[in-house]
Amino acid sequence: MTETEMTATEAPTARKSGIGRWAILGLAAFFVALLMYGLLIAGEKRVEAGAAPDFTLTTFEGETLQLSDMAGQVVVVNFWSTWCVSCKGEAVDLEQAWQDFKDQGVAFVGVDYLDQEPLNLQWLEQYGITYPNGPDIQGRIYNAYGVQGLPETFVIDQQGNVAKVFVGPTTRAELSAEIRKLLDGEAG
Repeated sequence: MTETEMTATEAPTARKSGIGRWAILGLAAFFVALLMYGLLIAGEKRVEAGAAPDFTLTTFEGETLQLSDMAGQVVVVNFWSTWCVSCKGEAVDLEQAWQDFKDQGVAFVGVDYLDQEPLNLQWLEQYGITYPNGPDIQGRIYNAYGVQGLPETFVIDQQGNVAKVFVGPTTRAELSAEIRKLLDGEAG
């Protein structure tokens, strides 16, 4: 084959691979845009007051929890993940608050968002977390609450209404103050 013939036969192949690259980049851009849109929409729907969305969560121990079954209790729902740097700072405080209130009509539920085993189980062990936790791999609970990022903590009153939302890490003192208000019958 002459040099002219090689160039003529290689040209369509080069054009096809160039088109393939653009198609892959276009598809990737579409999915990134779709993800960004989903995050924006979720943020617009954050539940900050009113009825807390009911959910069912299967814990890492295989127990099934349903929020509506906890009516009459103050419920703390914490969204976390092992890849969340800020979640590390509040993990010990959440456990300490749980220990403070677990025998006073207060329930804690940890919702592990988009995480993998065994990392999540190692996390619970590392931070000594004893309150119920379970995975939200598909993000159903996360989306129902309109969570915008991690960590976020929702304090739900005895009637099933969102009383307080902590965006970002919370502390034992902040969380305890909100729980005490609800246990004492004070509105948030």
